[in-house]
Amino acid sequence: MFSHVYLILICLSLPDWTKIFRSLCPLPNPITLFPGLALCLFLQTSLAWSWQETAQIHGFLSQGYTWTSSNNFFGHSETGSPNFTEIGANLRIEATPWLNFTAQGLYRHAGKVENRVQLDFALANLAVLTKEDYALYLRGGRVKNPFGLYNETRDVAFTRPSILLPQGIYFDRSRSLFLSSDGGQVFLETHASWGDLSLAFNVGMPRNQNDEIEASIFGFDAPGRLQANRPMYLSQLRYEYNTGELIFALSYADAELEYNAGRNDPVVLLAENPFKTGVISSRPLVFSAQYNGERISLTGEYMIQFNAVENFGPDFDRSLTSESWYIQGQYRIHDQLQAVARYDVFYLDRSDRNGKNLELEPIRPRHAAFAKDWMVGIRWDITPNWMISAEYHGINGTAWLPFKDNPHPNKNRANWDMVLGLIAFRF
Repeated sequence: MFSHVYLILICLSLPDWTKIFRSLCPLPNPITLFPGLALCLFLQTSLAWSWQETAQIHGFLSQGYTWTSSNNFFGHSETGSPNFTEIGANLRIEATPWLNFTAQGLYRHAGKVENRVQLDFALANLAVLTKEDYALYLRGGRVKNPFGLYNETRDVAFTRPSILLPQGIYFDRSRSLFLSSDGGQVFLETHASWGDLSLAFNVGMPRNQNDEIEASIFGFDAPGRLQANRPMYLSQLRYEYNTGELIFALSYADAELEYNAGRNDPVVLLAENPFKTGVISSRPLVFSAQYNGERISLTGEYMIQFNAVENFGPDFDRSLTSESWYIQGQYRIHDQLQAVARYDVFYLDRSDRNGKNLELEPIRPRHAAFAKDWMVGIRWDITPNWMISAEYHGINGTAWLPFKDNPHPNKNRANWDMVLGLIAFRF
């Protein structure tokens, strides 16, 4: 009974193969549905074994509290907000030595940006080739996207270095766009005396939960719809030495969203051009480096992101290059207690670091063009299952503030403080 429920979960998570394959190889008929259907039929057969023998079930729960001196984050935080909750459960089943299935469901409440139950990922992992020195895997379904050092582990509080990840690279407001996509991944790894090298390549349709992204781009909640018009492409080359003592990674993503104008759409009026469909593209490139010693971990990442707005009209179309970087240090005071400090910088447009060009837009202040964040935090792992943490942020700028929590950008303050606390449990 349970195996059939899990089969349905996996099949529902399979990507829209027609859209993906048509974008790569246009075909007159939707015959590309057959790979997905064949996989479902294969799963029906392979799941006939006793799942209890190989299933692993894990879960987690975290509850946060946020206070800010001004502006809002994770709810109305100026008066204190408990609206940061994550409750998840994941399942892994080893069907054979070369095939396994994993899935995770999540309830996440993050202020007004997010408050829903969702399927974070659900995929089949096939070991095509496994040797002592190298291996090749194929993964299909709702697959996690390899991006930077923390994107694939950001969903669980225990696997994050702090309550809030560096927002210049791991935007909370665009979490659903970059966390996972519906498609597939080719993963190749090799092991040698000089270290471990891996290469991942993903192709998949982004999850269309883009209301916050839409509002952050236009500066207001537009009546049109912003959604993916083609698959997103991601790749990551990663090197590890001495089982993670040194880590270097290069990540790249290519995403494109299509805005379909709504009725009496103010975006059309702002563009001064009667368009029906506009295109917004984003191509971030991230360089990552990390050192992990017995007591100290040092991390740094740099991102350059090429953005373009097209087909809206000559007065609205533009291209700009965003830039972000951070440096972070973690110190393990003892096995259960660690401290973290970080400086995080983000520029919406690297050629307009002070936001002078935003003065021409009446709905955005200059400080919406940048954000500089000093952070210090402490974490106590009470037991292997319980953890509490707290952190302080001193911030100049509002570039990564969520619009849903701050619908009037001109009322935001340039200099503000934020304190977060969190308690987490896992099993």
